[in-house]
This record gives sequence, C-alpha cells and structure tokens, in this order.
Amino acid sequence: MIRDLSVITVCMNRQHHLLTSAQQLAAWPHHQEHLVLDWSSRDPVQRSQLPDDSRIRLERVEREERWNLCRAYNFAAQLARGSLLLKLDADCWPEDLDPLAYFADGYERCWFGSGLDGRLGQFLMARASFEAVGGFNEVLVGYGFDDKDLKARLQSLNYSVQLMPEAAIGVIPHSIHERVSRLQAPQLKSTALENSLSFALHRATAMSNRVAAAHMPWTAQRSGSRYECVAAGLWRCDPSTIPKFDGLAAAELKHLRRQVFWSRFLELPDLHVKMLPVKLLPPDHEGNFAIRSWHWLYWHTLRRLLRIPVDLLVLFKGCLRRPHP
Repeated sequence: MIRDLSVITVCMNRQHHLLTSAQQLAAWPHHQEHLVLDWSSRDPVQRSQLPDDSRIRLERVEREERWNLCRAYNFAAQLARGSLLLKLDADCWPEDLDPLAYFADGYERCWFGSGLDGRLGQFLMARASFEAVGGFNEVLVGYGFDDKDLKARLQSLNYSVQLMPEAAIGVIPHSIHERVSRLQAPQLKSTALENSLSFALHRATAMSNRVAAAHMPWTAQRSGSRYECVAAGLWRCDPSTIPKFDGLAAAELKHLRRQVFWSRFLELPDLHVKMLPVKLLPPDHEGNFAIRSWHWLYWHTLRRLLRIPVDLLVLFKGCLRRPHP
C-alpha cells in the first residue's frame, strides 16, 4: 500500500457503473483512501450500496443541476487526504497498475491513461503537480477538452506528461450517449439518433472549451468554486464563486456551440447554419439544445438523402481498393 495515495471518483447518475468499479477497486491493495463524490445524483449514492471497505469515503454536493467535470474533480481533490492522486471515473478501475513503479524516479512525471473507452481522462500524479497548475480549468463546461487543457498546462510548467499502458486501467464500455447524457440507469444499446445527438453535443462543447481555455488560461492563481459544509458529508457550492464568462465572451461561446452542434447533428454546412434563423436552430440553454419535431423529421429524411452521394463515393472508393484477381 502507498500510504498517501487517494483515489478520487465523482459520480452523477451513474451508480450502475460506480457499484461495479468500486467493487473492483476494493480488491486493489495500493491506496489508502477511495474518495467518492456524489455530484447531486437524482438518487443519492448510499454508503450501504458501496463495498464494505474502510478506505471508502462518501461525500455529496447537492443542488448541482448540471454535470461539470472540472469543478467536480477539483473539489474531490480538495477533499482527498493523500499527497498522490489517482483520478478514476465511475466506469474505471485499476488493473495492471502498480503506482510504486510509476514513481520510482520521483514525482515529476504525470501519468495519463491511454487507449479507448474513456481511459484517456484518467490520471496518476502528485497532488503538488495538480495544484501547481490550479487543477482543472473551471471555466470549461460540458464534456470535452478538459484533459487536453490539463496536460498542456502541466507541460508548460515542465512536468513530464507520460501515458500509462492501456492495460493499466479497466473500463466499462458504453456509448457516447450514455457518457454525455449522464443516464441514471444502464442502457443496453443507444439508437443512432441518440448517439448522433450526443456526438454533436460533445463536439460543440469540446470546441467551445478549446476556445475558452485559450481566452482565459487557468492557473493556480485563479480562484475556483468554494463550497460550504452544511452537514456531515454534505456540501453546497456558493454560486457567486463559480468562474464563468460574462458579456460578449459568453455570447461568442454560445454562438460557437450553436454553430458546431447544428452543423454536426444535421450535417449542414457551416454557412447554412449561419444563414438560417436562430428560431429555427436555437442556441443551447444551460448546455442543452431544444430538439423540435422538424429537427427529427430532417434528421430521418433529408439528411439521409443528402448523404447518398457521399455514401456512393465511399462505396466506390472501397471497390477501387479491392485487389484484382
């Protein structure tokens, strides 16, 4: 056991993943603490649901209406007691991972997951490294670019960013729809429409976050969200302390999300999205886009017709690549 290693996991409406990964983690001998932070799940996570492992600490933040990875994991890191941090999402657990081997040459290296199915966002690093860059950038919202921004800021301070082997982390495979929508119950199979919606939302927020990170670089000197303990294990955020864009910058980011989302979801050229009225293709409201009946109709009909030439080109290209007998 590394006596000062804390595993931090944040969960919002994904108890079905958490119960599986926590059981796997309870059998792992290398940590002193598993901090589980319930980010306002509709059905609160109960300690009795989790394994009988004395290393588990359950905390909850209430009154959060939206998932915010950056704020959630920054607060989880604040609550954790260890000087080493292993971030594992609710669908992940350590497999072929011996922390002692990764810090044999000191604590200047920051290790990130590699591979598919959500491994990229996991990390193992010293708390001092995480805090040196101020943790995650709290002006970022939604889903996407948070880990890339963290890596870039670590490298800017001359920390060595390395990748763990894919086998180091186990993961529960699931669709992008389940990841983005924060489903409360497991979904065996997402529809093509659901995945298209979620992928468009992911692309929109990731692009918006990329621009936001460039416009407002995050450092250890910036003030993050502050929380008040209202009861044992129960916290609330002071809304006035949440970092955010105001005025023109906020409007530009909303315009960018609108542009990327509708262009990706309806497969329209950017110029067409710009020309169409906002009432027809509205911007998001607190991270959610209103999908109307005409959007569904277009997605199921005209969008597919417009894809026929592209599909034919792909088919023709595939035929050209086939070896001749």
